[in-house]
Amino acid sequence: MEDTDRQSPPVENDTAQAPRSPTIDPSEAVTGVAIGLGILGGAIGVVSTLFLADASSVGSWIVYCLIAALAGGSAGIVVGGMFGAIFAVTRGIMVPARSDRGG
Repeated sequence: MEDTDRQSPPVENDTAQAPRSPTIDPSEAVTGVAIGLGILGGAIGVVSTLFLADASSVGSWIVYCLIAALAGGSAGIVVGGMFGAIFAVTRGIMVPARSDRGG
């Protein structure tokens, strides 16, 4: 019996295909935003310490700036991770699950 189904001709170039948007892994989004806001938080902590701290010696300034950089950086990492997760979820990107179960 003869095949009567009609098929579309093969596509010669990529113009007929839908444009592809870049896919970002959610873990990359979380890490990237967390690093960026962590650096920003650390810098804000150091600058605010330089303006607001009442230190009597250079050693005190260094210790205060170090503590402020760690506190601001960790706060920035937490907030950046949260924002990165929100961005990744709202884009609707799902990473395929990998099954390593041996049967």
